[in-house]
Amino acid sequence: MLIRKEKQRLGELLNDIGLLNEDQVNQALFLQKEQGIKFGDAVIQLGFLTKDDINWALSTQLNIPYIPDLAEKMIFDPARAALLPYYFAKKHSVIILGQTSDAINIVTSDPLNQTVLEYIERMTDRLVNVSIGDEQSIQNVIEQLYRNNSSVTAAGGHEEGSVARLKSEISGILNEIGFGFKPEIYKNAIRVSFSERAQQDIEIPLLYKNREIGKYFMDVLIDKTIGIVFSTKDIDEQHIHSLLNLGKLQGVIVIKVAEKLTIEASE
Repeated sequence: MLIRKEKQRLGELLNDIGLLNEDQVNQALFLQKEQGIKFGDAVIQLGFLTKDDINWALSTQLNIPYIPDLAEKMIFDPARAALLPYYFAKKHSVIILGQTSDAINIVTSDPLNQTVLEYIERMTDRLVNVSIGDEQSIQNVIEQLYRNNSSVTAAGGHEEGSVARLKSEISGILNEIGFGFKPEIYKNAIRVSFSERAQQDIEIPLLYKNREIGKYFMDVLIDKTIGIVFSTKDIDEQHIHSLLNLGKLQGVIVIKVAEKLTIEASE
């Protein structure tokens, strides 16, 4: 079930069960702030506990399963995993293990992150059952599922650089930021997330019979082949089709900025 430990911090939990004293918690908090790292990493760096100690403590205290050596003990379905955008899964170290008609089973390295758990619950419209796993193991499995397994493409369109995958990732970014901001905020977030793969506010040539007949202003261009357009109104399908042909693009993603953000993709 979805954990309802009202935003209890890891330090408080470890102190409550006697694994850390108050002085150790304060030392870890200082190191966390000083180095900009996670509290658990600070505890490990100070030598107070191991990662395994922390995971077993969370498993016991929260009454949830702990799955060490994730890749060796579980069989993952790429199509099911693809229900979560790659960007979201990677950032929050979370994978979908399975689902039923009314529940979804996940493994995460941070079962105390209520924001992430509630987001998954809303997105899937199912109750969330949580297991805890080692962060590095989860990250390794994510890379295998989303990038190295060709079946992901057929099942969920999550091939590197594909329109389907980009739409999924961008949806995750927009959902995480929320509604109500100017397009520039979302454009900047996309550029930050995709790093060198993204070009912002760029003109692309429009070619007719291999000759340039004009240029089109693209809000964001990913991998030099997929355009992202922000618009306050609907864009005619014929216009998108012409843009794909004349701009020699693999796909176009339209983000409509209104009271709520909507996202459509064409390829």
